[in-house]
Amino acid sequence: MRSDDFIALISLGAAYASAQSLLTVLEDNGFSGYAELLQGHPILSAGPGLIVYAPTNEALRNAGDSLSINARQIPNNDASNSFGCVRETAPTFVDPAEFPEGEDGDAADTPPGAVRETMLDGSEFVNLGPGHNQSLVERNTSSSGRPTVYGGLGQSVEVAGEDIPFDNGVVRPINGVLTLPSTLSSTLPLMNASAFGRSLQRAGLTPELDRRPSITVLAPNDAAWNEAVNETGDQVTRPAGNSTNDRLAQLCKEHIIVDFPGYTPLLKNGGIYQTLGGTNVTISVQDDVVTIGGARIIRNDAIIINGVVHAVDKVRGYFQYP
Repeated sequence: MRSDDFIALISLGAAYASAQSLLTVLEDNGFSGYAELLQGHPILSAGPGLIVYAPTNEALRNAGDSLSINARQIPNNDASNSFGCVRETAPTFVDPAEFPEGEDGDAADTPPGAVRETMLDGSEFVNLGPGHNQSLVERNTSSSGRPTVYGGLGQSVEVAGEDIPFDNGVVRPINGVLTLPSTLSSTLPLMNASAFGRSLQRAGLTPELDRRPSITVLAPNDAAWNEAVNETGDQVTRPAGNSTNDRLAQLCKEHIIVDFPGYTPLLKNGGIYQTLGGTNVTISVQDDVVTIGGARIIRNDAIIINGVVHAVDKVRGYFQYP
């Protein structure tokens, strides 16, 4: 066979594969369980340019889902399917970051990865402001060399294979089931930041932060919070009157960036953001290491209903409250 004939044959095969429907591609490539869960879902008639994160049959079994169960019997199945389907184009958030005079924010370094807007739009699972569906984050940080996809409750899955084309986009295999986003208060314990969560409650901030659209939470992990408590003799965090509670509230507010969901791929080196406490924090991006206000992100991109949580290794500003 001539080489040009061989190339034409390959091209014909690729064109045929990309012309197949999503359900056909799933059923023909080892995703029959997920294909069954998608029956009747709007994804099947969505427009072009889609990436569908498809759990393998093994991933569904490990998650405890029966492959023969009717999709209507699975709690939040429609929401889960919507969360796993994204557009190739990134969501557009207004970035409020300011930069020192003479620095070009558009040319600033950012961490590797991509933020993708999903088809999940129900108010039960998304509160990012008008016109925004829920987002997820994909970053190539795993030792296997394949990207990691970050979902809710501090959980993530890995991409498990190459993209498979279908008529309206590609199927991207994943080795687990994406976890739907929840509230900040439900997420913090799973990020090893329970002490910070309790302090938010003590300061009376939890209801506001569970409802306020588009926030970024810099959550000191328990080790960092306990170290700060020990160094200050717990003069900030213990409930000993209104003045102490005011100091605690201010301390907590300095760990909340407002009016912007700062998923790591959106953070720009040198960018300055305002916190709920009225103070500023500066982003530093050095290779894959991101620090915000001097606190290093040690666990990134836990998607919450109204933004994102990053666990950090330091408590910001506690030394200001002797």
